[in-house]
Amino acid sequence: MNIKFHLLSVFRELFVPHHRSLEFRAKVFAAMLCAKKEVKNSDFDDVRYIAGEIYSNDHKRVGVLVQTVKEYVNKVKEFNLLTLDSLLLDIDYELKNIKRYAKKIDFSHLRRLMIESDEDDALIQQRVYEYFLEEVKRFS
Repeated sequence: MNIKFHLLSVFRELFVPHHRSLEFRAKVFAAMLCAKKEVKNSDFDDVRYIAGEIYSNDHKRVGVLVQTVKEYVNKVKEFNLLTLDSLLLDIDYELKNIKRYAKKIDFSHLRRLMIESDEDDALIQQRVYEYFLEEVKRFS
């Protein structure tokens, strides 16, 4: 883990402009990853590549987004501070209150996070994906 991005992530409210938008994206990506039984380092490489497409000239935002996704995945998978359901409810709450966030969900990015999943993981990820589809329809 890069200490610079860890510190930026911890203090993102102070140092990262539009940190709430970034955090929303991190929750969406984390939800897709948490739908898998086991999250691999290659999954975070995929997130880094997607983040590079979103924030093409801003390596700081890319690093902070990846670090924030890791934090949410760890809260669900390792520390049991969150569940996938609570993460989805939080995303739903933010979509209800900030409707423009629906435009932040890029389904081609989400599909790429589903590529290396086994059959069971793919089924759960598909359900999360469909949930996002319905939420975006509802709040767009």
